[in-house]
Amino acid sequence: MYGILTADADLAREGVGDRTYYFADRVSGARRDPLPGVVNSVACWGDTATVRESPDRAAVDADGTRATPEAEGHHWGTVCPTDSDYRATTLDRVEAAGAVGDVRLTTLGFPGDSFCHCDRCDRLFAESEHDDRTDWRTAVITDFTAEAAESADGDVMATLYPDPYPGALRERAGLDPAALADHVDGFLVPLCGAGYETTYWVESLARGFASEVDGLDASLTVQLSASGVEPDRLVGLARQVEAHADGVVFGAHRTDEALSRDVLDRLGDRASSVLT
Repeated sequence: MYGILTADADLAREGVGDRTYYFADRVSGARRDPLPGVVNSVACWGDTATVRESPDRAAVDADGTRATPEAEGHHWGTVCPTDSDYRATTLDRVEAAGAVGDVRLTTLGFPGDSFCHCDRCDRLFAESEHDDRTDWRTAVITDFTAEAAESADGDVMATLYPDPYPGALRERAGLDPAALADHVDGFLVPLCGAGYETTYWVESLARGFASEVDGLDASLTVQLSASGVEPDRLVGLARQVEAHADGVVFGAHRTDEALSRDVLDRLGDRASSVLT
């Protein structure tokens, strides 16, 4: 399966490839109506606009650092995943997107291994049945994902941070693929780079994730960047990745439509020749 991922509504309507992913909700806080017949991406906790408006809603680490775009290592604001009001509105957005098509959950986990230590999270952890904070954080995210999947009529894809080292996703973000696979239909891993001057790392990470999800009842899709990449390099990279994934999608702007069609046509021709 090959497709594109785009923030351009017109391009999303073009039906380029086998499947189209569309950014209905952005980590900037921008919200747009979900499109029918595509996979609408919903930013779960990433919301810079909300964090700028209400900084106290941002997740906070053990040292008191808030998950804002200005904090080192953060590119957007992240709301605390135990904020019940925000959780409810996020589930409403997932339900709306899932009523017209499939859903991709982005910024699904905690924004780092030391988040969150707000007063609410400290209290909820202390009141929980968990002795280990990683276990508790994983339960928080898994429970949210289960409810999100239940609220959506279509398939649900969970975005995973690109770190397949065993146990790393749980420690980093509270994401446990084995637990999430009970609730979602597939995983998407963004392996994006500028130009892909070297590609060995992409194949290595794709291989690692294939091992991570092996035996789980969930598909694996890898996201690559299309903008500014030579078509031959992109085709070759996709062929490396396809050995380890069920699907490949290319992040594309409107100006990348011709490039995307060229690459997808060439990959499709190869797939057809293999089948025949």
